[in-house]
Amino acid sequence: MAAIGLISIDNYDDLIEKKDDKQVSYLNSLITTLISDWASENHVFYKRINSERFLFVAKYSDIERMKEEKFQFLTRVRQVAEKNDLALTISMGISYGEESFEEIGEVAQNNLDIALVRGGDQVVLKEAKEEAKPQFFGGNTDGTPKRTRVRSRAMSTALRKIFAENQRIFIMGHRYPDMDALGSAFGVAYMAMMSDKECYIILNPKEITADIQRALEELKKYPELERFVITGEEAVNLSNEESVLVMVDYHKPSMSISQAVYDEFDKIAVIDHHRRGDEFPDKPLLTYIESSASSASELVAELIQYRVSRRSQVPKFITTSLLAGIYVDTKNFTVRTTGRTFDIAGYLKNQGADTSLVQYMLSTDLDSYLMISELVSRSQHFREDIVIAAADEDRVYDSVTVAKAADTLLSINGIHAAFVITKQPGDLIGISARSTGKVNVQTLMEALGGGGHFTNAATQIKNSSIGDVENQLRAELTKNEQ
Repeated sequence: MAAIGLISIDNYDDLIEKKDDKQVSYLNSLITTLISDWASENHVFYKRINSERFLFVAKYSDIERMKEEKFQFLTRVRQVAEKNDLALTISMGISYGEESFEEIGEVAQNNLDIALVRGGDQVVLKEAKEEAKPQFFGGNTDGTPKRTRVRSRAMSTALRKIFAENQRIFIMGHRYPDMDALGSAFGVAYMAMMSDKECYIILNPKEITADIQRALEELKKYPELERFVITGEEAVNLSNEESVLVMVDYHKPSMSISQAVYDEFDKIAVIDHHRRGDEFPDKPLLTYIESSASSASELVAELIQYRVSRRSQVPKFITTSLLAGIYVDTKNFTVRTTGRTFDIAGYLKNQGADTSLVQYMLSTDLDSYLMISELVSRSQHFREDIVIAAADEDRVYDSVTVAKAADTLLSINGIHAAFVITKQPGDLIGISARSTGKVNVQTLMEALGGGGHFTNAATQIKNSSIGDVENQLRAELTKNEQ
């Protein structure tokens, strides 16, 4: 059985940007030597396609052997890079099967795209069959920022074109939305307004957390914006053939606020900052997933920058909501921040974002604080730098309280990963996972049916108990150590 693979040097352009010709030549020689040695050891035929891409063909039995070794080549590349003081990582997309080489090659290309969207430094392996599930290896370093201003501007233009071709724009975040989902939704709604289109933001009144409730109370001061907010049932009734759905801050259809709304739309666009998982919309019109971004609000605010003139003034509620979204996902600018994050925050502040209102929206009331303290008190060490807090089986917690408890545990000196397990509305058992970057919580949560970001992930499990879910988590953590 044949296998086709593609190798990408994740950050090649950044590596050569400030190097002279001699240094670039050495780098190219180093990369070629690494791949050539790997190909020779594994009986693989390879060819360099361009400066940052390689194509290879192998027997599936050789791929199977590499798979058993968990593609140690990724680790070897990182080790060599560290010795040479280079930020060098690679990604692979591999496919195999009895299908035509054309089909296998297309799946391999798609696998590589997934690996890059998930942050690079990993292998995505999938058989060339529709029903086959991809397998992920590596991903043990945080994503290398690959977003450029050119790409952001191109995405802004593409989104503008999609809006121009449709009459009604519907925007939806994930279930139990946080301020990042709400802020990015209002940001997209503002771009739809600039295109003179009808726009609607979908919320479920039964899935509103305390911070979103405070934001909606503030929204009442802006009746021209408040009218955008509708329920899933209203969205289904309002949608027509000239409608498009924009998914913000998530990309898994099963996480939609309303599954009925998602099923209603053929035309879908995705704006997200979480690492892409297996579950994904079929043939979206636009996919803007940047795992190196701090938040969906950062991505949307940057898109807005390319749509408005210097004299334009974005409504205060929208700029404040976008800034609140960035605050939430960066934990007040302490994690996952880049220079771009601060640039966007500065832009929003100049546009009138109110930081005191941000603090009010994100504040914690006394009852929530006591619940967070209780969860923290139930924590136990899995190992010296990993803690797990399992709540009482009889108490239901909202997602915001659980997330804040996980953040609190992570702030403790010497803790590199924290997991909080609670019962959640809808008879679900949820895990909120946080990491300083030394543990990839995304792959752990994916193994339990969830997903998220390298340092911030979660999952929800049906028909289970807190004790059973804790055992599953401990089993995955033990497997991860091996």
